[in-house]
Amino acid sequence: MRLVLLIGLLATALSACSSDTTQSGSGKRLFGKSELAAVSPRTAALVQQGAPAYVAVLEAREGAQTVFLRQTVNAKAEETWISNEELSLGMKRGMVLATRGFGGDVLAIDASQTAAALRAGRLSNVNRFMTFLDGDSQARTLAFKCQIERGETYPIDFGTFKIQTVYFSEACRNADMSFINKYWVDVKDRRIIESSQWMGNTIGALGLRIIPR
Repeated sequence: MRLVLLIGLLATALSACSSDTTQSGSGKRLFGKSELAAVSPRTAALVQQGAPAYVAVLEAREGAQTVFLRQTVNAKAEETWISNEELSLGMKRGMVLATRGFGGDVLAIDASQTAAALRAGRLSNVNRFMTFLDGDSQARTLAFKCQIERGETYPIDFGTFKIQTVYFSEACRNADMSFINKYWVDVKDRRIIESSQWMGNTIGALGLRIIPR
């Protein structure tokens, strides 16, 4: 029940999203589901413990949304986040490192150069590496050249308070494909508050927004 209430409160907080393409975007697709599947005991326990949470949206699929709760953190500050539907994300300070359970998962992402550029708040040319399974079930790593550009500051409204963020875009390409990631970064502690991160051709862009507790 607490998780259902959490989602309801989040939806209310997101109801004033702007149509500006440089502003917070993933909130626009949060209103596709009116009911939530039965909450698993593991999910309920994490909610009761006050685990940090993100709402996630598959941007190419209308109404495809869920909530991820942080389950573990290792010595490298790499986090495991799980959903009620048994999906999981590897993350670090809002940057996705891997997906599991989505279908067409990305096995590993090295976005360390991007993360460093966002922390520094600078324009940068960086490399990004993403590992997928190919048609022969062999791990294949794709390399991308990316350009990070800084946009305007933008306050993300959570209803009772706002977090001031800076918008960054990351345009990536290689010989075969291209995509754009978007980040809204807290001006104070450089956390990624909201983002749209490309997870490959199968999953597409994954929108993430932190749920304040």
